[in-house]
Amino acid sequence: MFHRLRPAFRTVLACLIVLVPLLPAGLSRAQGTTFDPGTFAIDLEEISGGLAAPTAITNAGDGSGRLFVTEGDGTIAVLQDGGVAEESFLDITDRVGASGSEQGLLGLAFAPDFAESRLYYVYYTDLDGNTVVSRFTASDDGGTTDPATEEILLQQEQPYANHNGGQLAFGPDGYLYIGLGDGGSQGDPQGNAQNLETWLGKILRIDVNPASIGEGETYAVPGDNPFVDTAGAKPEIWAYGLRNPWRFSFDSESGDLYIADVGQNSIEEIDVAPAGEGGQNFGWNLMEGTTCYDDPGCDATAQDLTLPVVEYTHDEGGCSVTGGYVYRGDNAGNLTGVFIFGDYCTGYVWGAGQDASGEWQMSAPVESGLSISTFGVGEDGQLYAADIGSGTIYAVNPA
Repeated sequence: MFHRLRPAFRTVLACLIVLVPLLPAGLSRAQGTTFDPGTFAIDLEEISGGLAAPTAITNAGDGSGRLFVTEGDGTIAVLQDGGVAEESFLDITDRVGASGSEQGLLGLAFAPDFAESRLYYVYYTDLDGNTVVSRFTASDDGGTTDPATEEILLQQEQPYANHNGGQLAFGPDGYLYIGLGDGGSQGDPQGNAQNLETWLGKILRIDVNPASIGEGETYAVPGDNPFVDTAGAKPEIWAYGLRNPWRFSFDSESGDLYIADVGQNSIEEIDVAPAGEGGQNFGWNLMEGTTCYDDPGCDATAQDLTLPVVEYTHDEGGCSVTGGYVYRGDNAGNLTGVFIFGDYCTGYVWGAGQDASGEWQMSAPVESGLSISTFGVGEDGQLYAADIGSGTIYAVNPA
């Protein structure tokens, strides 16, 4: 994540990227979403500029039509009616550490009942560079937030400045999912991603419903989390074997979980897990994509690893994947049901999905000219992308 800028122009390249025709058990295409990679084409419509290092885009689901954009320094901006509101929704710059290129205010998720509860959740690195996941309460009118309402849910010490993850999202089950990187450096030197005794290199799942939380606790652990009964394992873990999950999302129709995991030396990958099924080992640092990494003789089948559905190499299109969404917006056109994602370094944008035979396919890349730091969706399902260099938000539309 966060490396360089590209000149602004759009063109479709004529090469196809590596395909991985594997389908995780239990995963199925939603009706009417058969993907033809040759038809993938998008147009980017500038919505608003003037933002400072946008890292996440989301909506509150409260009927207001607002977009909320986290800015790396520790503020949340509000976009409405084509402009940026003068007052920040939240300002916690006094407690956010953003000295490293992968640090700062990185994630935001609104409670499913935000319109009534005014509760929402953020993920940031603190002044010491460690991970903090907190709950805030917005004002009664939902327009601003008093920073003093912060309730820290969990904290994780970070051994290095990079690979902080940062995604927060509520799943179809109403639980909060949290993505953490492997702790940083190169090659996961501490072996965190394969170690169930740490949260690093994992996706966590916790219950933040106030009615479920015991006295003195900040969250509850769902009883059906996959490692609740595993000796020594952190019960919050939902999936593991990740290097730096830079954005994951749930398909709003199928509930399947899509994860973009940033690669090490050569391969960027997209992982998919069936709705409601946890416990997957996505392979890092035994494997990078579908290639052995730490163990030259690794056997993905024998070790019960879940391999990516698509991947691309650095020679073919980038160096840092940015995860997106399955497009379900009203203006989706032939993008309906297509998973759209990009690469931070090159600005390439791809579509991916299953063809008529059930095999995963990936389109040729569209060059956006952006340094894509994140994607997000509005209340109507419209897809958006952020250019971290210029601080501009774009709507992603069918071409």
